[in-house]
Parts: sequence; structure tokens; C-alpha cells
Amino acid sequence: MGLFDRFRKKVKQADDDTSIMAEDGSEEADQAIADREAALRRLNQVVDQPEGPSETASEWDDFDDEVSDPFSGPTNSKERKRVARDQATRESQKPTDPPSKRGLMDSTTGRRLVESDLKFEIDLSEYHTSIGGMVISGGPVLDLILEELEDELLSSDMGHDAASELLISLRSHLIGSRVSRKTPLSEVVERALRGALLSLLRAGYWDFDRTIRDFVAEGKPVVIMMVGVNGTGKTTTSAKIAKRLDDQGFGVVLAAADTFRAGAIDQLAIHADRLGIRCIKSQRGGDSAAVARDAIESARAKGDDVVIIDTSGRMQNKSNLMEELQKVHRVTQPHLVIFVADALAGNDAVTQATEFQRRLAFDGAALCKLDTDARGGAALSISHATGRPIILAGTGQGYDDMEPFDPNWLVEQILS
Repeated sequence: MGLFDRFRKKVKQADDDTSIMAEDGSEEADQAIADREAALRRLNQVVDQPEGPSETASEWDDFDDEVSDPFSGPTNSKERKRVARDQATRESQKPTDPPSKRGLMDSTTGRRLVESDLKFEIDLSEYHTSIGGMVISGGPVLDLILEELEDELLSSDMGHDAASELLISLRSHLIGSRVSRKTPLSEVVERALRGALLSLLRAGYWDFDRTIRDFVAEGKPVVIMMVGVNGTGKTTTSAKIAKRLDDQGFGVVLAAADTFRAGAIDQLAIHADRLGIRCIKSQRGGDSAAVARDAIESARAKGDDVVIIDTSGRMQNKSNLMEELQKVHRVTQPHLVIFVADALAGNDAVTQATEFQRRLAFDGAALCKLDTDARGGAALSISHATGRPIILAGTGQGYDDMEPFDPNWLVEQILS
């Protein structure tokens, strides 16, 4: 029996159960409608005033002043002028409000992200009728159905908080809905479930390709910093993103700033050679921030459009290692920070993303191996837990197997 099959079975069994429905105009129906209106007002207030990890202050710039900056000492007047100009640019790009006052469409360095055209909501209008219908009033049977759904969600690797929020949204939209007598309850519930799942994926959703185009138009090079824990596939993901942008006509430079892991520099250089893309690198053990800055300067000198910085994998609980990432971020002021996660890691991926977002905020996630994760709970929970969306999906091992994340596709995979 597949995912959600038990839930579907219970819903179909309830199609003929009149205890879930109330006659339109009855006292029970009027109460259910009033409860629905009140519940939806509360949900809208939460959407208008988002709370959670995405609103906490980032520690990107909370660095130790004693950490040396390899570019803090210009050697001549021309270099000093360039440093002063870059500093003025960075100051102008810093957000004027603290992170708690910024919108979900701002990057970690205060740049505006391009919101996606995709809109998600629980829409039951096709089942609505103005007269002669029935009102979903809830009751013990519906409670049992939603309890079964919660069990299914938790078994799909969805976190408890995300599952609870989904059920609250689902219940709020279902109870008090006026539907045609001819409409099976199972259809209404499944439609509502699809909308609720999509609503979890909409938090801060922005369009990767359009955002890159806008950033390039504003000035180049555009800097993308890849972060994540060890072994999630940052280097391969960096190469896939480079291939995607190269195919769109952008000049791309890869920066081998993972100077810690054995073989990481060679691995990225091999990818770059296969793709015909320049790779800036140093010896193992070199200064990651220096490599990243060299790549940016090289791209600026040669007129390239995008620099992708492949950083070392960092366990989120290692403060000294995270400080190295802070240094790279401070020196490069990237346009985007992308967290790379492994869909097969399940709840571990959610924990890693949540801790990274608490310590070093990112703008969106690239989820690898999503094509092999039939359960999809990690994808749903990352969006909910961090308030930042999945914007790229790894769907295979080839260079072309990196696509903009499609929430509709994931929901279809989960429910099919």
C-alpha cells in the first residue's frame, strides 16, 4: 500500500457518512461557517506577520574582528581607490533594516529576489454551491481522517511542526465549506490536501533564473555562494548550476574555495574542464576567502557574468569552521547563498538546514536526489522550518539534471 493510500481509503469510507455534513441553513452549518471564517482570518494574520527561523538575525557578519582579511592592505593608490569603491558599493547594498524587519524576498546581503509567478492556496471554489448544498461540519469521523493523514505525513519524513501546520490549514479550509450534494467528500479533501501541501512550499518562493538575469542586468559579476554540510553534493551541484547558466549564455567562473577536503579542488577543476568553464583554484589548505575573491576579480577583469563559489562542507555545530564561511561571506558579499541538501537524508536534512539558517542564513535550497525520494517529506519540512524555499532540484547524475524546483511536480509525486 502506497503513501497516503490508507488515508484515501478512510476518506472514501466517509463519503456516505452524513455525520460529517450539515444541512445548509441549520444551526450546525451556520456555526461551522462562522468557525471557518474565524480560522481563515487567523491564518491570514500569520501569513501577513511571518515568524520563525527566517526572521532571526543572521550571523554572517557576526565575525571575530581578529580574523585577518587578506585584502585589507592595498599596496598602491590605484588599489586603495578600488577598495574604497568596493566598500562604498557594499555599504550601499547593505539593508537599512535589521533582518527581523526585512521581507522574505530579500537575500542575505539585502538584495531583492524576484518572486515567482507561482501562487499556492487551498481553492475549493469548484465544489462550492450557493444554494441547496451541504456544509462540512466536522466531527469525530473527520478527526479520525485527519489523524490518519498526520500519521502518513510523519511517516513521509515530514517534521512534526510542518505536519501540524498543514493539518491546521486543512481543517480551517474544510470545516465550514459549502459544497454540492453531488460532490464526494473524498474529492474535496484531496483537493484541499494538495493545496495545503503546496502552501508549505510557498514560503519566500523566488525564481532562480529570473533573479540571476536581474542581478546580471544590475551589474556583474553576480556571486553565488554554495554552502552545506559534508557530503551533500555541493561540488557537483555547483557544476550543474554552472552548466545551466552557461547554457543560458552567461559567462561563468567556478571558484574552488573548498581547500579543506582532499580532492575537492581537483574534482571541481575536472567538472570545469568538461564543461569548458574557467576554474580559479589554489593549493589545498589555502585561504578560501582569497580564492573566492581572486575568482571575483578575475571574472570582473574578463567580463564574466557569474561566479559560483564552492565552499568546504561544514557540520553546522562546529563554530570554528562556520567562522571560515563567515569570512568568505564577508569578503565576497555574495548576491545569493544556496544551501545544498540531500533529499534522502530525510529529517537529518531538515535539522541541518534549520541549524544553518539559524547560524548562517541562506536564500534558498538546492535539494539533491529529489528524483529518488518518493516520500518528499524533507522538501516540505525544509521550506517550513527555515522560511526559505527550495529553488533548485537535482533530478539525476548528469550535468543537465538540475532544474528549477517545481512544487506542483513534487506534490504530484507525493500523492501519485
